[in-house]
Amino acid sequence: MNDPRILIVGGGAVGSLLACDLLQQGVPVRLVDSKPSLAESDPHSRAVMIWPRLLELLEKTGLTKALTARGRPARDVSFFAGGERLGTVPLGGLDSPHPFGLGLVQRELEDLLWARLAELGGTVECGVTLEALDNSGPLPRATLRHADGRTEETSPEWLIGADGAGSATRRLLGIDYPGLPFPLGIALGDFPLTGPAVSGVEYHYGSTGLLPLVHLPDGICRLATIVMPGEDDWSEKPLADWQAMVDARTSIPYRLGEPLWKRTYYPRPGVAESFRAGRVLLAGDAAHSVVPLGGQGLNLGLQDALNLGWKLAGVLRGDFGADLLDSYDTERQQAVEHIRALIRTEMELSAPPTPEDAAGRDAGIRAAEASGFLAKVAAPLMSQTGLSYAPLNGPLWRAPLRRRAVPGDRLPLFHASRLDPAAPLLEQGAHLAVVWPGDSRPPQWDALVARARTALAGRAGVHDLAALGAAGHRLLRGRFGSRPLLALVRPDGHLAHLAPADRPEESLAHLDRLTPRSPAPSEK
Repeated sequence: MNDPRILIVGGGAVGSLLACDLLQQGVPVRLVDSKPSLAESDPHSRAVMIWPRLLELLEKTGLTKALTARGRPARDVSFFAGGERLGTVPLGGLDSPHPFGLGLVQRELEDLLWARLAELGGTVECGVTLEALDNSGPLPRATLRHADGRTEETSPEWLIGADGAGSATRRLLGIDYPGLPFPLGIALGDFPLTGPAVSGVEYHYGSTGLLPLVHLPDGICRLATIVMPGEDDWSEKPLADWQAMVDARTSIPYRLGEPLWKRTYYPRPGVAESFRAGRVLLAGDAAHSVVPLGGQGLNLGLQDALNLGWKLAGVLRGDFGADLLDSYDTERQQAVEHIRALIRTEMELSAPPTPEDAAGRDAGIRAAEASGFLAKVAAPLMSQTGLSYAPLNGPLWRAPLRRRAVPGDRLPLFHASRLDPAAPLLEQGAHLAVVWPGDSRPPQWDALVARARTALAGRAGVHDLAALGAAGHRLLRGRFGSRPLLALVRPDGHLAHLAPADRPEESLAHLDRLTPRSPAPSEK
């Protein structure tokens, strides 16, 4: 077999999404997985939530409509204690075309990804294990072992390790994976549920512990509970014990049916010291594994793939220098820290409290709702629409309150299901320049737009935002301000650069800084 341009190790959700993204950009990919077959993939996945930001990004892969047809919308996340609702994180007010989460098990997403991969001409080679990796030369050299014992050596231009928390790629690279000890187990189960379904995602604080509950399609719910050291394994307990736990931790009249499955597992949270070693990169759980509270981990890993895909394809095309891939490491490390900070907050709320601690927690959640904090801060952070690659100056909660957009921030509107019909679509793998008129279109506006198109010809498409409707203008007015400007938007919808509308040469200079200093290896 010829050496592939891209070798992805790990055919789960993250590796398959990256392969789809690259194939859509015309980049050939080889995708291998150690499982004997895709049928061996776990049908009882721990991840059950897809958040709005990921739904936005998956539009380019063509999966969002199918996902929303299969999943159960979660339009809010609510917190309860003592039978009372303490507060609700509303998702309906997000500046997203998908202002809801989706209750959907990971295996459903994987099935759609594998089908999309096949449509794009790709496949997962099962029963292929990464046995050795030499990263000392100009290109990585991998030894692969097949199910029949045969071995082969291959030297891809780039190798991506998306092979899970126990990543062979990371181990063979010798990259440390430090993390905080997590001595607690988490027992999960999917149960038929009858009851009022008062919120899409529910957190019930009881005197005996926390009960997270996620509503899934077809009347099924996902329940979870912490297994303390020395405590009996909840996955071995009968239905009556689970029902008693539900009764003790919530006053809502929920009745459980016989579980579809139950399991206890022990998380191994950690973050690789680096996500890049030369021409080898790590993604998903191979790069980071977080405590699975709030359903954030799967979304985090899949966004690795979509951050990496446009950069890697651009490097292979010669549009960008390989140095751009350093930004994959720094940006996704920052995203992980954002999510870990969010999870730490949720864990602090979830810890078994004293009565005084419980009263303080309950009062704090009520105050957060009354002040608008849950809507203005918690909703964008939980949905991941508020996570930014801009330098964070101060606590995480301040980021969604920033008045003006800065490079690294996500921008709304630029998606297939646009909030404004006059908003542009993001292109596959290419930057987009948008010219913002400010509060009033200047007399020389047409000349300014023409100048931008001339300056950026062949480098980025230019879109005139003067045609936006009132709603679209209001949305961007808060991000761009009252004066005309030119904004470069990355293929993933994050802001790359801002310049005055009459100085498009500054935007061109930014793109020039991304171009390779010397020919890419494939062009030599």
